[in-house]
Amino acid sequence: MKKITGIAVALVLIVIYAFAPYNEAKTQNTTETKQVYAIHEIELKAETDTEKFESLVLNKIAPIYDKMEGQKLILVKGDRGIRAGKYSILLTFTSIEDRDRIYPPSGEMEADFGDQAIWNKFDTMVVDGLGKTHTDYVKVIQ
Repeated sequence: MKKITGIAVALVLIVIYAFAPYNEAKTQNTTETKQVYAIHEIELKAETDTEKFESLVLNKIAPIYDKMEGQKLILVKGDRGIRAGKYSILLTFTSIEDRDRIYPPSGEMEADFGDQAIWNKFDTMVVDGLGKTHTDYVKVIQ
């Protein structure tokens, strides 16, 4: 469990530093905005073709998420460590308010998450779907 937490923290730090100029530009004129990073661990089914999975996320799923103001989807694949070769989806939010607007604490989401056929295809490729194993992290320090 400590290794998984360590990897998750490392991924968050990578995202923070990789997108710092983008995030700074977005938050320069706001007051005390706390950025949020959600890490969704993805486990592919054994028979899943990784190229088709990556293509589905890149061409169908990422555009759904990226059209929602305040949110960006990034697909990453483990290079080292206990999740080497496994995928995660990182969602970055410019603020807690953006995260809560898109994913209200009540669970009653109003956002358009696209055609159900896309999600049916996604579900045929992954073990537990999206959102089953995830953690939201709030940026503490730069």
